[in-house]
Amino acid sequence: MLAWSPILIQKIEIQALGFVLRKLQLNRHREAEVAEHTHDFTQLILYLSGEGWQTIKGRRRDAHAGDLFVIPAGMPHGFSQQGSSRPLCLVLDYDLETHNRVRSGHRKLPQSTLNELHDLLARVPRKGRLTLSDYPAIIAVIARLLESSPERAAPAGPVPLFERVSTLLRTPAPLAAVAKETGYQPDYLNRKLKRETGVGLRALRDRLRLEAAQKSLRDDATIADAAARAGFDDPNYFARWFRKQTGSTPSDWRRS
Repeated sequence: MLAWSPILIQKIEIQALGFVLRKLQLNRHREAEVAEHTHDFTQLILYLSGEGWQTIKGRRRDAHAGDLFVIPAGMPHGFSQQGSSRPLCLVLDYDLETHNRVRSGHRKLPQSTLNELHDLLARVPRKGRLTLSDYPAIIAVIARLLESSPERAAPAGPVPLFERVSTLLRTPAPLAAVAKETGYQPDYLNRKLKRETGVGLRALRDRLRLEAAQKSLRDDATIADAAARAGFDDPNYFARWFRKQTGSTPSDWRRS
């Protein structure tokens, strides 16, 4: 039996900003003790409530609301509860696209950041199959977590618009949902992007989709899998779109 109760669990498998984002969970601890264990992926663990000790490689640290820990892949870690309140934790499982090593770390988040994360989490569906409109809310939570990570050497400032939009466009979310998440109307966001970067919203999405599709094809994915990873539900429509972008069908492009 798990030592925690998953309140929210969403498997995402999104590649963005140098990360492979695997799963986002909101867990309530069932047991007062979680024995040391390891994972084959890196974890960010943020304590939202409760208190105890987070153990990382045999070293014990206080864990209270606002404490954020980075647990590298393969590193033993566990937990011991203090008091009667069972901890509530937000957990992100991820890998790096490169082979850079992740160091363990700890950071205390201010209450304002915790309040922001609580507000963002309220918009994320708890469980079940994701719809296109769900992705912006999930990406917003993940982006805020990664900004707050102890791996960031300098205090995180506002994420540049181009970076925020690029992250959202790597999901299957429609353009209107992407624009809404940034706080702009689609037409205004398109003009703003063109003015600041020379690339409009639709052109940027096409570029990111093409990069994802070509990477999948180089990795010998099926046409259907390449289509899905690029954000297309219909492989036939994807094939026509791909030919329009490159002048070749996906199969011909892979053989070239």
